[in-house]
Amino acid sequence: MNEFFLASNRSIYVHDLELKQITVKDLDQWSQFAEIIRKDLNNDYSKENIESIVKQHIVSPLMLCSFTTIYDVKYFSDLMNNEADVFLDIFRNVLNVNKAYFDQEDSKSQNNKSENTWFDSFQFLISKGHRHKDILDYSFGTFIEYLKAAQRNERNSILSFSGAMRVSYHADAKRFEKYNKEMKSI
Repeated sequence: MNEFFLASNRSIYVHDLELKQITVKDLDQWSQFAEIIRKDLNNDYSKENIESIVKQHIVSPLMLCSFTTIYDVKYFSDLMNNEADVFLDIFRNVLNVNKAYFDQEDSKSQNNKSENTWFDSFQFLISKGHRHKDILDYSFGTFIEYLKAAQRNERNSILSFSGAMRVSYHADAKRFEKYNKEMKSI
C-alpha cells in the first residue's frame, strides 16, 4: 500500500467486505493477536505460509479479521468452516492492508530494554506539530511513517545546527555575519 493509502486511512474491499487499517488507539487489542502471527509470518506472504499460520493459530486470524471489519468472530468462524478459500483470501488481504505492522523487524537487543515508551513516541510527534487525538486515529502504518519522517527532520535539523556552530566557531565576526545573511536568503 502506498503512502497516500496509509495517510488517508483508506480501506480495501474484498468479497464485499471492507477491510480497514488498524488504528493506533486499537493497537493494544490488536497486538495481542497480531504479534504471534507477525513472528510466524516472517515477511513470507505465500499462500502456504498463511494457511499454516491459520491452522496453528485459529483464534488470532479470526480476531484480526473481526477487528478490521464490522463482522464478529462467529461470522469469520463460519466462513472459515464453510468457505476456507474465501476466508484465507480475506485474511491475506487483512495482512496486506496492515503490512506496516507485520513487516516490522524484531528488536535487535531484547536484553537491553530501553526506557522509551509509546508516550515518548507520541511526545516526539506532538513536538513536531501533531495532535494527540490525531495520532490515536492514525493507522499504524501512518504512525510509523510520520515517526520516521519526524526522526529524519530532527537529524537534518541537528546537522544544520552543527554546521552553523562549526562555521561560527571557525569564522571571524564578519564572515559569520555573511554566512547568516546567505542562509536567510535561501
